[in-house]
Order: sequence, then structure tokens, then C-alpha cells
Amino acid sequence: MPFFENVNDKFFNPFCCRNREVYFECISLLIEKSKEIPVLYETDARSCLILYLQNCRYSIETENIGEEVSSGRSPQENASSILRYFRMCGWITPQEIGRSGDNIASVSAYCRRLIDAVHKIFDTDVNSAITNHIFSIYEILKAALARDSARAIRPYSNILVPLIENECDLKNELLVLKDSIREIMRTVIKIDSANSFGQFLIKDELLNRFFNDYFFIKKSGLIPSYIAGIDRMLIKLRNSELYGQMIKEYRKIKNADEAQARERIDRQFDELDSFINLEYDQEIGYIDRKINTYYNLYSTRMLMVLSNGTNLESELNRLLLLLKDMDEEDRELALREIGQAHRLQSVGYIGRKSIERRQRPNPNMEHAGLSAGTLSEEEKRRLTEELLTEIPDRYSMDNVKEYFDQMTFDKGRLSVEECGVHTRDDAMMIAASMIYSGTAGFPYEVEFERGMVETEVAAISRIQIKRKQHE
Repeated sequence: MPFFENVNDKFFNPFCCRNREVYFECISLLIEKSKEIPVLYETDARSCLILYLQNCRYSIETENIGEEVSSGRSPQENASSILRYFRMCGWITPQEIGRSGDNIASVSAYCRRLIDAVHKIFDTDVNSAITNHIFSIYEILKAALARDSARAIRPYSNILVPLIENECDLKNELLVLKDSIREIMRTVIKIDSANSFGQFLIKDELLNRFFNDYFFIKKSGLIPSYIAGIDRMLIKLRNSELYGQMIKEYRKIKNADEAQARERIDRQFDELDSFINLEYDQEIGYIDRKINTYYNLYSTRMLMVLSNGTNLESELNRLLLLLKDMDEEDRELALREIGQAHRLQSVGYIGRKSIERRQRPNPNMEHAGLSAGTLSEEEKRRLTEELLTEIPDRYSMDNVKEYFDQMTFDKGRLSVEECGVHTRDDAMMIAASMIYSGTAGFPYEVEFERGMVETEVAAISRIQIKRKQHE
């Protein structure tokens, strides 16, 4: 296609002169202004440019464009010169008188597309761009395969072409991710101070955008399912009736025969299939490896910067060897001096309990206090006798002795199995015998053996209970 035959010979001149930044801002303002009103007249365009030039943050240099545009002229004169220059370069349509009697200053279609492309390349927020393209591909395929879909009316223009465009954009975004890793690595290598590391982590927008999009892809769990769904729907689309309609539409648009149309359509489907099933995983795997390399580089570089080029492990080893060979007095003195070189600070934090508002007691509650009563001496004596005398210790030494005296020690000893532990009281008596074993006045000894014995009540250590010899 003869691109340059469709535009003015001076179409690209505003990008190649000294005031290119001013011209780019001016044409961008005119495009935004034209979106607000039905027809952009020269009066409105001139007022817009005058307001910008009065607050212009760029210096306008003298330039010979058939008219003088410089900082030495008034904003009104420069605005008129810029409009005439844009019309001469083909950025603004030729003079045409509108209904109001003023000339129309519409921005040409090619200029709009050029400026939009420049903004898309340099100003578009790349955050979440990868996931947006994946979602777009999924939604296009889902809508195409739906019943009575409007996209099925022109399947090549409304289905296949948008799919290829999103696939190309997705490839470009993955390349941007790869280039971002390289840029991050080059920046890390240049860092030579701890302060630079802090600024790099806190203020670097490229780093933030890169990791934000990357970790969403890796951890959200949505992307793998969407990729699998795209693969299934591509196969279904290729085997449906829409495939034949795409070939017919392509033949009509491109004026090609059926073999050429089929070859072109198949090549585009193969490109989509190859990217979804092969290239995407390869690119993500490459980024994973580069991420690991970046982490290793970052940690190594930080260690070098913080150690100021000194091998701290070697120095610490030398210090310990010196302390080992010192006398006790010299070692104590050296450790005291080293201790003064380090300062430890205690850092605390305020918990939620310390800032909670205490609830005040309700003063209207009846009987809120404890009744203050006194016991008589007789009552105190009675309660004391109940605790110490009338309620005996159930597992006292005498009671345990009486319990085992009732048993028969044929061989002078008795195992847990022979004791017959059937109730909780039996198990508590066995446990009490372990406590009193070796106590003066208790005529039985307990010998522990390996293992446990499962009884009807509990699992008890395997023991042998025997009478003392002098008993």
C-alpha cells in the first residue's frame, strides 16, 4: 500500500523540528477539544491553543516554518501560526467555512490515528494489560459461539481479526515484561548505596507495575483456566460453520480465490493455536527464570553494598580466632569494647486492648455488691472438722495399705493384670501405690517394667507390686 501517497509531503515534519513537543501537545489538545463539541471552529481552536501557550512549560524556539513561531511573539500570534502550520502539513483539514461563518479546524483522520497510536505506545498504562488481552480473547470467542451472535454475521472481521489483534498485543506485552526485567537488572547493577536501594524499591513505578501484573498472572488462578477455555473454543470455532463463512468473507474483502483465502485463514488459526498452547507457556517460563535471576542478583548486590565491599563472614571468623587466642582478661576487655559498639533498641507496639474503651458498670443494677457476712466461731469449727475429720482422704496411705492387704501375694509380688483393675477406684489405688512406694510406713514397693497394660478403665504402666522384706 502506498502509504506516503495518501498524506501530505510535510505530514511528519512537526515531529522533526525543534518545537515538536509543543506541536504534539497542541494537536493533542485540539483532538480532545473536538470530542467535546460537534464542530471545531478556528476560533475555538485558537482559544484552546492560546490558553495552553500562556501556561506553556516548554520554551518555544524561533523556527522558520513560513511564519515566525517563537517565545518573542504573543500567544495569540503563535496560536494562529501553529494553526496555519498544521493546515500546511495536513494535520488540519483544508479551509472550509462553517454555518457560523468561521473556518472549520477539524483534525484530519490520518492525524488522529497517528496521535492516538503515539499515545497508545508511550502513555498507555501497562498495568493489567496482559490479563485484559486474555480476557478479551476469551470473551470474543464466547460471544462468537453463542446462539444468534451478532459477531457471526461477519465472522472474519468481527471474530478472527480481533482475535489476531489481541494475540499480537499480548505478545507485545509479554515482550514488555521481558524488557522490564532487563531494565530492572541494569538498574540494580548500577546501585552503589543503601539509600539507592530504598529509593529503587519505594519509588520505581516500573518495578511496581511489573510485579503487580506478573504476580496476578501467577497467583490469581484465573489465567490457566481461561487459557484452557480459549484452546477449547478455538478448536470448536475452527470446526463450526463460521469457518466456511470466514473464507467467503475474506474472498469478498481481499478479492482472492478460495485456495488463497483458506491458506490465509488456516495460517491465522495456526498462529493462534501455536501461541496459546506453546509460545505463552514458553514466555511465562522464561520470565519465571529471569525473576529468579533477578532475585539472586538483587540479594548479591545488596550484600555487596551493605558490606561496603567487605567479606563480613571472613572478618567475623578472624575476630573469633583472635578472641580464642587471647588471655581471659584481654578477652573480657575486648568483648566489653565490642559490646559498646552495638546498640540494641527495644521496639514495642500498642495492642488493641490498650486502646479499647472500658465499659462502665451500670450504677442502677440492684444487688451489685457482695454481701458482707461473718461466721461465728462455732460455725467455723464445724466447717473445719468436716474438712479435716469427717471427710477422710479416700486414697490416703492407710486406705491404700488396707486395699493391698486384702490381696493375695502368692509369689511375694503382684502384677497389674493380677490386681484386676475393673473400676476407676482400682486404677486410683494402683496410682497411689506408685506415689507411696519407698515412703516410710508404706509396706509395699513398686517396680516399673517396660510397656503399658490396657485395663478396662485405663492404660497403666506395667509394674510389679511386692511386699517389703521386713514387713
